[in-house]
Amino acid sequence: MLDPAAVRSGRVRGRYFRENFAQGGLDLVQIVPELVTNADAAIAAAGRRQGRIEVAFAAADRAFQGRWRRELRTLGVPALTSWRWEVRATDDGEGLEAAAVDARLGALGVEPRRGGQRGLFGRGLRDVWLAQGAGRLESIRAGHIVETWFFPAPGDDPYAYAHVREDVATAADRAAIGVADSGTRVTVPLEVERLPPAWHLRSLVSQLVQLRPVLEDPTRELWLELPGELSAPVAFPHPEPCPERPLLFDSEVEVRPGIDAHVKVRRSAEPLTVGRMRATRRSGLVVRSGRAAHEATLAGFEGRLGARHLLGEVRCEAIDELQREALDSPRPQVVVRVDRSGLNDHHPFVRDLYAAIDRVLDPIVAAEERRASAHLLAPGRAIAARDREGLRALNDALKSAFEAPGAAGFEPGGQAVERPPVNGGRAAAPSEAAPTAPTEEPPPREPAALALRFKRSPIRLHPGEARSTSLLFDPERVDPGTPVALAADRGLWAKLRREEAPAPGRGGWARLQVDVRARVSVEPGERLSVVAAAGEHQAELEVLVVRHTATGWVREIARKDEDAAVEAEFDPETGTVTVYEGRPEFRALERAARRAGLGRRRVREYLPHRMLEVEVAANAVYAWAAREIVARRALDGWIGAASEYADAVRHEAQELRHRVHERLLRAFLDPAVFQGRVRVAEEESPASPRDDRQATLPL
Repeated sequence: MLDPAAVRSGRVRGRYFRENFAQGGLDLVQIVPELVTNADAAIAAAGRRQGRIEVAFAAADRAFQGRWRRELRTLGVPALTSWRWEVRATDDGEGLEAAAVDARLGALGVEPRRGGQRGLFGRGLRDVWLAQGAGRLESIRAGHIVETWFFPAPGDDPYAYAHVREDVATAADRAAIGVADSGTRVTVPLEVERLPPAWHLRSLVSQLVQLRPVLEDPTRELWLELPGELSAPVAFPHPEPCPERPLLFDSEVEVRPGIDAHVKVRRSAEPLTVGRMRATRRSGLVVRSGRAAHEATLAGFEGRLGARHLLGEVRCEAIDELQREALDSPRPQVVVRVDRSGLNDHHPFVRDLYAAIDRVLDPIVAAEERRASAHLLAPGRAIAARDREGLRALNDALKSAFEAPGAAGFEPGGQAVERPPVNGGRAAAPSEAAPTAPTEEPPPREPAALALRFKRSPIRLHPGEARSTSLLFDPERVDPGTPVALAADRGLWAKLRREEAPAPGRGGWARLQVDVRARVSVEPGERLSVVAAAGEHQAELEVLVVRHTATGWVREIARKDEDAAVEAEFDPETGTVTVYEGRPEFRALERAARRAGLGRRRVREYLPHRMLEVEVAANAVYAWAAREIVARRALDGWIGAASEYADAVRHEAQELRHRVHERLLRAFLDPAVFQGRVRVAEEESPASPRDDRQATLPL
């Protein structure tokens, strides 16, 4: 028999806890959901009908940082002692007292007090604090305030904490924390040198899948404060629904005997992409249970063209129950991953759930793909040959459109004048200018952030492809020798040829080569980025992962014999411009071509038909390029009012059209058009002005 005295217990090292804590709170994608869901649970626990959550990315609180560094150096613990940025989450929920902090956060493996409760001052916060190496909690409840610090413990203990203040809450305390009655502010110092760009943080918070229940709840207000900006409300950017078929499926499906899930599948008007990361995707079916949103998935149809318009929800309350049963088991196999990044796809129930989703999506995706390939019109050989020439010119135009200015822009100009030159003429000197009434000078505007930029952005890559681009420096604002650093999204590999800014070249810019490669694991449709930093300046390179490997952005022109509200649309992921030739104007020109004697297969050679086809296809690409250029300009420092966006896009599209459209027409159309060989053949008998048979335009 086994002697009980021979049984020995295993030992746990502090390294074990630190490694496990780090998996749940290193990235903002993990930190922000824990803070917001914790605040949401605190509001629910207080029984409030309405609640407000404020998330702030801010510079480090110097007073707190000084106290923290001084006290923890005395303790000799391996805590973070210096940071530049921190993220704070404030709620008006139930608040905590010191005893509640001890009960909820002072021990590992504590079960939530309420069934189905998610994230109320528990493991998630601990993971985040210990992964970053520091944490602070300030809470007011029943007129008392408690301030608690969390930090890694010395030796082999998992973590340590201390109540640094327990006192009666004053008006100054409430104002400092931002709590009127009861509530909590949680602070997480960030061990990062720089924050991501403001637009990245804004899209992160507004599109995180795990925050979808909070963002879509009318009883919750989520506010976001970014460095240098005022706090503003955040809402989920819902995709525009398809006007013809907004809802494709809405019913209960069986996952297992006795376990059902409610599946709702909707269709968007525009194709949806994965975006920057799976955690912020707007496409796919959001798997939910209780108050939690676990992930957005398309199960076995990830990456299928027929699934790019699909979104919706899968609600299965059994996930919560199975997760709790697993945690109570001596050998738990959890349904939700330990780092809460999604479902555990090795769990038998999750495989059954994915199979149920596949059964729902199978006929929907098949119908979508049949619909996408239906009514396609095949061009003749002559038109196909001209298309190849035209697409080459169109891709050259896009290449030049996405190029950054490369001319010398730092040489001194002429004498300053009060009025701009008219029609490119010489500007009047100050002495020649007409006298004007004195006006109040407007406040100076910040110059556009042109100190650092990538030569071309966005760029296109397919999985596994590598490409080089240039990082450009303004030598007047970035001194040669300034250290340069890169930060790339997951899925991208990026490397600088050298790690400091070089001397300027003949064109005025200093240039540094950057190698970028998309990993084979990325999916078409993902929009990833590489951020370069030199001194106080940043630049971002946007990378769109595409399906096709053709040269250039545009691969083909697809003609569909369908009527549609839009003339044409461009899909950068597939490189296809789809022209809807079932519209009335195309039908009218098709009838005219037949009356002119052209056979059915040669209708698209009819000059007016061909010109209309080229115009709408080019305009669709111009509009897409203009949106990309305006978005890049916003990242480079230009920020206009919301009402100015449409005007900016239209102006940029017209600028691009003005530069390249003549070359584009010469490439797409037959040379005879520009050689004067097109003639109008008048009919002998006079025709009515309303009769469109009065002339033909042969080539």
